[in-house]
Amino acid sequence: MNIKIREIKNKDTIKVSNIIKQGWLSIVSEEYPKKAVENQIKENSSKQIIEKSKKVHYYVAISRSRIVGIGGYNEEKVQTFFVNTANHREGVGSKIMERVLKEAKREGLKFLNCWSTYSAVKFYKSFGFIKRRRIKVNNNDNPIYFILMTKKL
Repeated sequence: MNIKIREIKNKDTIKVSNIIKQGWLSIVSEEYPKKAVENQIKENSSKQIIEKSKKVHYYVAISRSRIVGIGGYNEEKVQTFFVNTANHREGVGSKIMERVLKEAKREGLKFLNCWSTYSAVKFYKSFGFIKRRRIKVNNNDNPIYFILMTKKL
């Protein structure tokens, strides 16, 4: 699969928002109750992504002229990392992560954190992130849990 990584554009945000929604809906479970997932989806609407992109360096993965993934970072952590479920295990997430780590290091960051879902811990470990602890994020009285992970750059 030929994958190109580039900076996000405002016109990308509707597609990106749909990929994020699809990703969250695929992991509804005891750890990720429906209400908490719905809140995460709302927080990643097209409008919210445009707003967040003022503070987050976002990148999209393109394959066959289609957006198939998103990921980014700010000065402290990896942000909004999702791949179209039809493209899992095709190297899309790895290409985005390679770009994120390269840019963060070039920017002079010494480390990056991430809030991993349970299903993504193995992915982050493969890039050298180390599990620190479980964290609870309260989202409109609908808590959601992540694994805090850290990587030295």
